[in-house]
Amino acid sequence: MALITTGKTMGWYGSHGPSGCTDFSLPEHFGTYNSSGQFVMGKSGISEQNLSMMEIWFMQSNGAAIPWSLKMEKNFRNLPGADFILGKHDKLECGRMYWITHQSAGIAPLNIPNFTPSAFGVDMGRVSI
Repeated sequence: MALITTGKTMGWYGSHGPSGCTDFSLPEHFGTYNSSGQFVMGKSGISEQNLSMMEIWFMQSNGAAIPWSLKMEKNFRNLPGADFILGKHDKLECGRMYWITHQSAGIAPLNIPNFTPSAFGVDMGRVSI
């Protein structure tokens, strides 16, 4: 488990254990919007207002960075072709690096199981093979 309390956090997702590693659904954990455009709170219990200040950035193989955010969920989740737009960017995948930003110092801490944050001057652990 990683309790993320800083405004900017870089780290990787996934842990190596007996049950293996499974992807982490961002809409399921944080929230999404139904077909009526109403916010549906995720398992984290974090409010729509606090989540609107968060982005999780993914690095694509071509070097482009793309964010997942509540705004992306609201704008694209219920449109035709949403899986093409959001399907690749709405989960944390095992073994990948992510950049998480909070645009406000007052956002609630984020609890992301199996996420390992990194920081300057701090030994946050090792990747085992």
